[in-house]
Amino acid sequence: MSHIEKEKLVRPRSRIVHKYALFIGILVTSALVVSGLLEIYFSYQENKAALQLIQREKAVSAANAIEKFVKNVEAQIGWTMHAAFLAPNDMIAHRQVDFVRLLRQAPEITEITYLDEAGREQLMVSRRSIDQVRSGKDRSEEENFQMSDANIKHYSKVYFRRGA
Repeated sequence: MSHIEKEKLVRPRSRIVHKYALFIGILVTSALVVSGLLEIYFSYQENKAALQLIQREKAVSAANAIEKFVKNVEAQIGWTMHAAFLAPNDMIAHRQVDFVRLLRQAPEITEITYLDEAGREQLMVSRRSIDQVRSGKDRSEEENFQMSDANIKHYSKVYFRRGA
């Protein structure tokens, strides 16, 4: 066999080897890309679930802190209600002393108002404005008065004043 005939036999073999190498390379690369994409997808789903769990735990913690805060404020206000058992003449003066003490002990409360059954303002003690005694201001049309009931707790909207 001559050198030219040997070359003719080697060329077809090398083309087949190149085709197989290319095919195997594409197959391996495709498998690696698909595997990588699947790993990214499942990793994303796991991270998303972990973040949701952390957010849920933080939300529960915040809700517990808020509930504790509200119960504390509720307890602070609760001890001012015993003046209702006094004579009407002594009640306003006694409530005023209790409300001033409440504002000193509970810095989160900036204003407290006592309304009579008709919705007329009998006493308002505030950190930011002048106290009002028996002003008689009609507040019966306000949502807080209309929503209140002697046997049901009602929480008004929270108001922020000057970032406080």
